[in-house]
Amino acid sequence: MTGIDPRAAVNRAFPDRNVASVSPVRRGNRKTTTVVEFAADPSVVVQTASDIDALRSEAAVTMLLDDATSIPVATVIAGGVAGGDAYMITERVRGDDLHERFAGLDPGRRREVARAFGRYLGEVHAAATFERFGDVAPSGEEWAADEWPTEAQSSTLAVREHTEPVAWLRRYGRAALDRLPPAFDAVAARIRRRLDEATADAVANAAGRDSEPVLFPWDLRPGNALVDEDGVAAVLDWESPMAAPAALAVAKAEYLVVDWYLDDPSAERAAFRAGYEAVRRYPELDSLSRALAIADTAVDSTGAVTNPRYPELGREAAVRFHRDALARTV
Repeated sequence: MTGIDPRAAVNRAFPDRNVASVSPVRRGNRKTTTVVEFAADPSVVVQTASDIDALRSEAAVTMLLDDATSIPVATVIAGGVAGGDAYMITERVRGDDLHERFAGLDPGRRREVARAFGRYLGEVHAAATFERFGDVAPSGEEWAADEWPTEAQSSTLAVREHTEPVAWLRRYGRAALDRLPPAFDAVAARIRRRLDEATADAVANAAGRDSEPVLFPWDLRPGNALVDEDGVAAVLDWESPMAAPAALAVAKAEYLVVDWYLDDPSAERAAFRAGYEAVRRYPELDSLSRALAIADTAVDSTGAVTNPRYPELGREAAVRFHRDALARTV
């Protein structure tokens, strides 16, 4: 539970509005999401979290993407700190959970969605680049205040601390590999050896010909999107952003968008890549980037093995799915 009630957050942002109802929504492990409806105004979504830095970074990234890209996001209306916790208020976007709909869409529409996700990721990478790898956060005194700004540009975001590229990649990879349960030990050991042998050249290769760190939305997937009759209605949850090699970000999104759902995702993979290439050159995906992206996806922040497909696979089948995908990379 967080320390600020959603009603208190909306009363702070909209003191003249009358709250009609407050409905919790189950979404994610790190924050609490609530739909607040008013008597005479459009409803909003309130997110609260004890991790102030994480929600503040998500707010800034969402504002940047809303302003600088064509990606449909939920517009941030207000945000800040109260009761020792963070809150963010956005517009409410209506639509169906794309996770539940994606595999069942007709092939043409499914390819359109995959192409859209590729374009979204290309636009993210074009919107923000950095001088080094690491966690991304908004900078400036206004972001340290109890009430946050409602606009952000690429210059707003900065990497929190300097980390050498090889050290960053090893830290990221080891964290992902260490979360894997014993069923992954054999393939994880092979990936760990390859990671330990990584050099500065390997890190540069992990970003293709362009080693410039780009914004890494690590959870860009259908499960964080809504769809309506016109296509993707909104992409949600831009939390805990990082600056990372482009190939790592592309490999993870490709795995989550196409491999996750389909027995033969070749057409959707081609559409995803075409969408990205409509914005910028597709990076060369080396085997280490693929392996680390899959390892980081296979287990969630609570330590549970994630469940691909829809309907979702059970744990044993999910372990086989991720383990086979890792084995193919090494």
